[in-house]
Amino acid sequence: MMSRQSTVNSRQWKRALIAGLCGVVTAVIGVGSPAFAKKIEVPKETKGSDPAPDTAAARDLYKKGRYEEAIRQSKLALGRDERYVPALVVMANSYFHLKKYELSTSIAEMAKAIDPNNGEIYNLIGFIALTRDDRISATAAFKKATEVKEDFGPAWLNLSAQYLQSKNYDGAIEAAEKAVKLEPNSATAYMNLGAAYRGKLRYKDADAAFKKALDRDKSSSDAYFNLGILYLDAKEYPGIDLIAKENFAINYLNRYKQLAGAKLTKDDPADLYIEEAKKAIDREQKKVERLKKQQERNAAKAAADAAKAAAAPPAAPAEQKK
Repeated sequence: MMSRQSTVNSRQWKRALIAGLCGVVTAVIGVGSPAFAKKIEVPKETKGSDPAPDTAAARDLYKKGRYEEAIRQSKLALGRDERYVPALVVMANSYFHLKKYELSTSIAEMAKAIDPNNGEIYNLIGFIALTRDDRISATAAFKKATEVKEDFGPAWLNLSAQYLQSKNYDGAIEAAEKAVKLEPNSATAYMNLGAAYRGKLRYKDADAAFKKALDRDKSSSDAYFNLGILYLDAKEYPGIDLIAKENFAINYLNRYKQLAGAKLTKDDPADLYIEEAKKAIDREQKKVERLKKQQERNAAKAAADAAKAAAAPPAAPAEQKK
């Protein structure tokens, strides 16, 4: 494990999960495309009627994780209007979750061609880029999503996560602060904000953000993990001494372990960090004890010197010259 004197983000620590997919769009856009209809095999018998109800049903199925059913329902909507972007968004997101990334990409690109100012599409394109480990393209896509839809909280959240990965903490703070304003009940948004503050050594602000995450999700083991690492990595924590700081870290990491339970992996670093904190406490206690003994020795010597000076006979008066 790296030294405690290493850079602020040298440790392994939990990052907040990237936000979910599939926003809500309600506009009906354009007319149909036979080539597209053939590609995704949309039904023809319902063409011309309102696609919104089927799309709403598809979105509900998507939110429940019933992706195959969501795709079928989306196709019913697209049978009514092959260029209906909300249905394309649900379908593309569903294929993404089924790990059919090429098909998801194709549908997302088609949707973007119809509506180039749709934030949900760029948000999905960002996720698709991450499947290729292309963080540059992902960051650009999430940023574009925030530009075309400034009030789209998940895109700001995802952008903050990418900035955290690249250690652009100023950008991460700006994006995460937007995310918490737009998604005030999101524990994940506050997790990212706390991580960004931590990167800038703003320990008090980071502490407050992680605790706001816990206010919104009291079972968040990752929030406790990050609090533990926050206290471990701070060379000095405002208002408390080193022993108290390390004890806070131990308590938070133990709570993390309790909540994570069976999810803990063999290579989880929590026990190593707890042991490290205990060693730091032991070193500090020995240092304090040595200092105390030195102070006692100094005080004893000063007292002995004072007693010796008090016991000495007065000096004889100097002989006067005649």
